[in-house]
Amino acid sequence: MGELVGRLTEPGVAEATLIEAGELGLLARLSNAAGMLDADIGDLTSHIVRTWLARADDEAWVQLIGVMNRSAVPGLAALVLMVEQALAELDTTTAH
Repeated sequence: MGELVGRLTEPGVAEATLIEAGELGLLARLSNAAGMLDADIGDLTSHIVRTWLARADDEAWVQLIGVMNRSAVPGLAALVLMVEQALAELDTTTAH
């Protein structure tokens, strides 16, 4: 996971990671959010992960550990969870 997070800002890594995870819909949502924020997808994804890690409470960590334990690829599962939560929060913020 640490290596993945460190590489997210490299061109195409965030996109390839979500494609590998089979998360094409999530990639489309992330791309749309990056466009709205005038940000690079990799930079936005890296920011999402860093922000999630900085803000996570005990409940969020328990949820993350559960998702990772149920996955054959825990790092991808963690990334997907973090991006999904961030985009849901952004959707809520922009809907008001």
